[in-house]
Amino acid sequence: MLRSKRAQSTLEYIIIFTAIVGAVLLAANAIIKPKVQNIIEHTATQAEKAVEHISFE
Repeated sequence: MLRSKRAQSTLEYIIIFTAIVGAVLLAANAIIKPKVQNIIEHTATQAEKAVEHISFE
């Protein structure tokens, strides 16, 4: 009986920990994704500007 309660308690902690990690990952994704997209767009714009000045003739 005591072993069963201990296993149940451990499982509950694992479920709670998994939920917390999932919430942190979702929040990080919501915060980081727009910033990464902004960096990529800025880099692409700068690359296009640099190529405009190159003559391939």
